[in-house]
Amino acid sequence: MFEIINTLNEEDIRENFVAIGSLINENKEPYHAALIIKYNAELFQFHYTSSAIEFSLVDYDYFHKKTSTIHKDEIPAFIAYCNSIMKNANPIYGFFYSGEYYDNKGEHFSRKAIGERMTCVGFCLNVLKGFLENDYVKYTDWDSSTHSSEYLLKYAEKHKLDVDTIQESHRRISPIEILTSGYFYKIPISKIEIDSKIDEVKEYLIQ
Repeated sequence: MFEIINTLNEEDIRENFVAIGSLINENKEPYHAALIIKYNAELFQFHYTSSAIEFSLVDYDYFHKKTSTIHKDEIPAFIAYCNSIMKNANPIYGFFYSGEYYDNKGEHFSRKAIGERMTCVGFCLNVLKGFLENDYVKYTDWDSSTHSSEYLLKYAEKHKLDVDTIQESHRRISPIEILTSGYFYKIPISKIEIDSKIDEVKEYLIQ
């Protein structure tokens, strides 16, 4: 479990990587997800704050797990891709994900009525899928039971959306689940795989 590292204490300045990062609350529970990028001895964060997208030097106390799905030689291309997303993305916050992604121009692509609505985790999934050109997680493993129907109804009412057209996109993949996904390299990563490791990750963060 030592593979989960406190980002600000990262000491291996020679190795470039992309990692899944999480911020931890006072109860030692992940509550926010980001992509952590090390390149040329500098650490960057790429994340959706629920109000804006940020690509900047790390200034939050993350814990991260390096992902093997993006090779260190691909990092310059990944950074260029992130910069394209910065220019073109315009997400709206909401507990939705149905396999959307950002294309190589940084523009959001979705065949679903929900469009560009996502959480911080959903943002990471949009980015990873777009760069990898394949689903990062088997997202259909997470169904509408991962968040309350009351939330869906209130969200639809607030944003003047039809519940029936957005219901299939309604799911929540949590920050601890995407952090745990970093232990797997064969994509798409299933919920069963993540569930098999998640208790160890929770215990490690508590300790």
